[in-house]
Amino acid sequence: METNVRTPMEIFNLPQHLLVPLFQRPYVWEEDDQWQPLWQDLERLAEVHLADQASGAAHFLGAVVLQAHGGVTGAVPASNVIDGQQRLTTLQLVLDAAAAVFEERGIDNLAAQLDSLTHNSSNFVPDRAEQLKIRHTNKDRSAFDEVMNASQPIEYASLKHTGSKIARAHAFSSPGSRSGSTGSRRARAKPGRRPLGVRRSWRAC
Repeated sequence: METNVRTPMEIFNLPQHLLVPLFQRPYVWEEDDQWQPLWQDLERLAEVHLADQASGAAHFLGAVVLQAHGGVTGAVPASNVIDGQQRLTTLQLVLDAAAAVFEERGIDNLAAQLDSLTHNSSNFVPDRAEQLKIRHTNKDRSAFDEVMNASQPIEYASLKHTGSKIARAHAFSSPGSRSGSTGSRRARAKPGRRPLGVRRSWRAC
């Protein structure tokens, strides 16, 4: 087993599918115990970097354990998420909500950069329905796919899975929501494969 410290960008930037197996529990994070503390940490870190762009400040987000699949020729690399699916899912929701804000404000380059961390490029995954980098195999799949592929601005109340914790987490990450607005899809990614049994500790920076 290989252990490395990785940033979210380093984990998400390659064309890949991160598969949440059936044996993993559903998404259970909530506002008071997880979303709000995470946002406070992100805001604090952003303020430090805005005040000093040379700052090496970082925030440890916990361990992620991935186990690579044997690849199928022509397919993007795939790995099972053995540990860390709550964190990975939440960060994907945060990144997607942030990309939507940049897109709404016409900051297309930043929107595309964030979008490439959540969606595989059609050059690598032609099937639009399979372009999300995280693929849930349990009951969270429908809610996650719906909110991550929704059109901007998101009308959360109109989502089929509006009451799900996944939709609520995405809404919490959206300005004016944490109330209610979703939209179209953008551009995507780059290649890479992991060795079997990679354990990744990661930090935001």
